[in-house]
Amino acid sequence: MSVGEPADAFATRAGAEPRNYLQGCVLLLLRERPAHGYELLERLKAFGLADGDSGNLYRRLRALEEQGMVRSEWETSEAGPRRRMYHLTASGDARLRSWADSLAETRRLLDYYLGRHALIADSPARAAAASGPRT
Repeated sequence: MSVGEPADAFATRAGAEPRNYLQGCVLLLLRERPAHGYELLERLKAFGLADGDSGNLYRRLRALEEQGMVRSEWETSEAGPRRRMYHLTASGDARLRSWADSLAETRRLLDYYLGRHALIADSPARAAAASGPRT
């Protein structure tokens, strides 16, 4: 948060996902097993991505396919219409591993920050500073 920025402006960003979070989650889910879009949408709920925006998911899947990280094929079903089944490619697997490494480094830095914060969060000096200047 920059100087002069309202405190609640930071709070609105506090719950934001990491950059490319949807992409990483989709790649992870496809690494676990191939899936069609609706199934992916349901499985994304566990990652906090339950807004129901299927258009966003399908746009991401098309982009991943154009980048060679995902491939798809039409699957026929006796119980309903044909569905597009998505599979992770070797390129997608490499991107997934790279993204997981980046997240691990980010977690290490966040753990360091939170550890330092915890040391001062409830200290007497902090409480005194928060209560204002003594007269």
